[in-house]
Amino acid sequence: MTLERGNAFTPVASATMIWPWGTATAAGAVLGAVDFLFSLNQGLGAIPSALGTAIIAFALVGGGVALLGKKGDRRARRYAGQYPWRFAMVPAAVGGAGSALLSFIAAALGGSFVLGLFGAIMSGVASAALIWVILGIIGMVAGNKSA
Repeated sequence: MTLERGNAFTPVASATMIWPWGTATAAGAVLGAVDFLFSLNQGLGAIPSALGTAIIAFALVGGGVALLGKKGDRRARRYAGQYPWRFAMVPAAVGGAGSALLSFIAAALGGSFVLGLFGAIMSGVASAALIWVILGIIGMVAGNKSA
């Protein structure tokens, strides 16, 4: 994808052009495996919990490294540095949606379908808000505004 001068960036374009896929995937896999090993006594409930931890770690580490890293398109890095709260929306949406989906699956496996839906929505919103605040603060303090 080529970008001509004058095109407006969006948070999604900025995030996808500077996202460190390898680092984020490795961090998610490692933290998900550690969470799975620490919660083996839960039985089947350990799997959605570990996957949720992996998705949140993927979003946090990927967004943090994207904001602090030097790789990727310079215009995308500049956009992320100038608009850290807009940029943080994309990883927050990914982490929140993944957390909500896995929380709902865990509740449905436990037999609580309706209450699990409301709990999953609240879990997703809380995860997204936490990721958004953390990455927004990282972007404000240390974002590369002059890339």
